[in-house]
Amino acid sequence: MASEREQKQLEAGTEAIGNRLTEVRSALAKLIVKVETDPTLNWHSFLDSYALITGEMNSLLRQMRHEKTPILKKYITLPLILSPDRDEELMKLTEHRVPTFSHDLIPNYLRTLREPDIESKYAVMENRANNASQEQQQKQITVIEKVTRETLKVIRREREEMDAKSNSRSEIETTYSNEDTINLLAAINHGKGLKTTVPVTAARQSPVPVAQQMHNIKAPSTIKTNIKAANTAHPYSR
Repeated sequence: MASEREQKQLEAGTEAIGNRLTEVRSALAKLIVKVETDPTLNWHSFLDSYALITGEMNSLLRQMRHEKTPILKKYITLPLILSPDRDEELMKLTEHRVPTFSHDLIPNYLRTLREPDIESKYAVMENRANNASQEQQQKQITVIEKVTRETLKVIRREREEMDAKSNSRSEIETTYSNEDTINLLAAINHGKGLKTTVPVTAARQSPVPVAQQMHNIKAPSTIKTNIKAANTAHPYSR
């Protein structure tokens, strides 16, 4: 009887956690789509989406801490069937994210601890932090605070300089002159401001037509010859 009640409680708890995980995944997907496709995305819209994800995560944590949710740490998940073939039912359950349940993928899907190399690096860093004395930790904190303050000073100074430049500069920089535009239009439409120059050309006599030249040329006349011939004695004169 107790086992049946525990089994039902486990099923109800896992279903509720699964629903919360679906909400978290949906919020993350909406943010990714917004970042990749929305050209008008601004910082306020991004923060709104991020706040929605944070709210879904908090709801998930509250559900896991709920008194009716069983403690999942005491349960062990073991694969019952391993196969390298494509599993359509598994594809349907995982929304086409996991096609197979094979020996190569099981360690990654069911891993509850970090990978060994990451775990060793984390252990080394944790040991260094635990072995540091209180004085060393305080010195490191002081150095970090000093670096942070100096960085904030540089950021504030740059922001003030940018604000001063933007305020001193006119909102719209003029790239034209109304007076020059009016003068140019008056010159084009009415010729205002333009100097008129008369071209000086050398006076030339108009060419005389060829027929007139031929008419002006005197042909060799035989009148004088005829006159002289008339003045001589006629052979038949009496």
